[in-house]
Amino acid sequence: MTLFRVCLTSLLVLAVACGDSNSPEAPDAGQSRPDAGVETPDSGNPEPDAGAGEPDAGFEVPDSGTEVPDSGTQTPDSGTVTPDAGTEPTDAGTEPTDAGSGTPDAGSETPDSGTPDAGGPTEVNVIDNGGFEEWPGATPALWSGSTTNIEDPVQKVTTQAFEGVNAARLINATGTHKRFSTVAKSMPAGRYSCTYQARGRGEVRNAFYNGTTYSTYSAYTTVDTQTWKQVAYSFNLANAVFDTFELIFSVQNTTGEHLLIDNVRCVRAPEPCDQVSCEVWARCDNATATCQPLSGRCDDAADCNEWQACDATHTCVTAEDRCVRHADCAGTPETPVCDTATHLCIEGDPCAGVTCSNPATTCNPTTGVCELAEGACFTTYDCRGALPACDPATKRCVAADHSSNIIRNGGFENWSTRPIPYYGNNFVPDYWYGLDNGISDPGTEIKPSRLARYTNAVHGGSAALQFVVPIQVAERFSLEKFTVPAGNYSCSYRVRGHGTIRHRLYSSAGWSPQTDFIAVDSDEWQPVFFRFTGNVRDWRLLFYPSRSVADRDHLQVDDVVCTKD
Repeated sequence: MTLFRVCLTSLLVLAVACGDSNSPEAPDAGQSRPDAGVETPDSGNPEPDAGAGEPDAGFEVPDSGTEVPDSGTQTPDSGTVTPDAGTEPTDAGTEPTDAGSGTPDAGSETPDSGTPDAGGPTEVNVIDNGGFEEWPGATPALWSGSTTNIEDPVQKVTTQAFEGVNAARLINATGTHKRFSTVAKSMPAGRYSCTYQARGRGEVRNAFYNGTTYSTYSAYTTVDTQTWKQVAYSFNLANAVFDTFELIFSVQNTTGEHLLIDNVRCVRAPEPCDQVSCEVWARCDNATATCQPLSGRCDDAADCNEWQACDATHTCVTAEDRCVRHADCAGTPETPVCDTATHLCIEGDPCAGVTCSNPATTCNPTTGVCELAEGACFTTYDCRGALPACDPATKRCVAADHSSNIIRNGGFENWSTRPIPYYGNNFVPDYWYGLDNGISDPGTEIKPSRLARYTNAVHGGSAALQFVVPIQVAERFSLEKFTVPAGNYSCSYRVRGHGTIRHRLYSSAGWSPQTDFIAVDSDEWQPVFFRFTGNVRDWRLLFYPSRSVADRDHLQVDDVVCTKD
C-alpha cells in the first residue's frame, strides 16, 4: 500500500511538472494563481524547482484539504474583495465615480449645509451704490438727493479706495455743516444698523429725511487719519416711507485731503412680523408676532367700545340702539337727545341751550346744530332752489335779476334786435353776444341765428336762452366785457335739454383753466357752479355749446349769476 502511494505520488508530480501551459487546464491553474498569489510564501517562491521538490508538503495541503477548494473557494470569494477591486479595474474604476462622487457629496455637504447654517441669511445692504462704484457723471449714481446742499462738488477718488476702485471726497472747510445724501427711495419700517469707512480730516455725522421732517442728528465723529476708519450709525423707522427716504451725511471743518467715505452699508434687523401677513384693517405687533386691529378697526365687537358694533368692513361703528350725536336719535322721536356719557337716546330737546350767533342760521331740531335757515345763504353756492343768487347784505337767496348779481340780464329776460357784423340785424339777448377782437382765442363766434328766446320752460322769470347747435364743433357765445371790483365771487347757471356745453372766463388776468364739457340730457334744470377772484378789467363769461339734439328742444341756459361773497 505504501509502495502504491509512492508511485501514485510520483506520477502526480510528474504530471504537474510536465503539464502544458496551453492545455485546457492552464486557466484553472492560472485562476488558482490569484488564490495562490494571496498566499505570499507560495507565490513569492523564487525557486520553481524547490517548490516542485516539495511535493509531499505541497500536496498535503490540497490532500488534507481536498475539501479546501470548497472551503478555499469561500476564502477567495470572501477574500476576492481585495483582488477583485484590484483585478477588475474597469468595474472597480467605474465604481469610484459613484462611490467617489459620493465622497465629494459627503464632503460637499459640510460646506453646503454648514456655511449657510453657520453664517445665516446674507444681510442685504439697502443703500444703493454704497461703494460709489457707479459714477456716470459729475456725481455718483443714486446720490445727491433733494436734501444735499454741500457747495463744493463731490469728487471721485480712484486711489486707495476701501473696496472696489472708487470712493467719494466731501469738502466743507467751514464750521457750518453741509449735507450730502442719497436720492429718495422707499424703506420699510424697522431698525437699521449702518456702517461706513472714512479717512482724511474733518467731522461727520448722520441723520435721515423722511419726506417731511429730519431725524435727530447723531454726534459728530472726528476723522484725522490716512487709514480707513469705520463709523457706525443706527436709526429706527417707526413707519414705512415711500419714495422719500434719504440717508444724510453732514460734514464740516474738512481740511487737507478733506473727508473721504466709502462702503456705505445699512442693514435692516429682521423682525418677527416680517413673516406675518395681516389684513388691510390690521397691523402686525412685533412683540407677539400677531395681527392686531388698527385704531377704529376690529375683528369682532370685543375690539370696539361697548357702545359700538363691528361691521362687515371690520370697522367699529355706532351700534343700532346707541348714539354719538342727536341725529342718531332721529328714529326715536320720544327720545331725540343723545346722552354722550352713556351713548343712549333719552328724552329732551336737542336745541335746548343752543344759540345761533349768525342770523342766517337756526338750530336744527333733529341734530341740535346751527344750520342755514330755510332760504338763507352764505354764498350763491347755498342757493340751489328757485332763487339762484345770494344777497350778501341779507344772507338770503334772491332772484337772478337782483342787484347783487353782477351779470347783467343773467336771466335772459331782455332781448332786442341789433346789427351783427356779417350777419345783419338779429334778435339777441341784451349785454350778450360780445364781439371783442382782443380775445386771443381761435374759437368761432356762434351764428346769431342759432340763438333763440325760449319760453316753453324757464328756471326763473319768463324767458331763457336756447342754443341750436346741430354740429359737433363747439361755437363761442360771450358776455359783453366789463370791470369787476376786487373780491371773491361765487357764480352759477342752470342748464337743461340735450347736448354738451362748457364755460370759461377771460379778463385782464388772462384765461381761466379750461373746464370739461358737461353732457346734458334732461328736462330738469341742473345747476353748474364756479368761482373767480375780481379786481380785473374786461371780464367776460363765455359759453361753448355743441351738438344739441332736437328731442329736448336742444340746449337751454337760464339764470346766470355771480355774487360777491
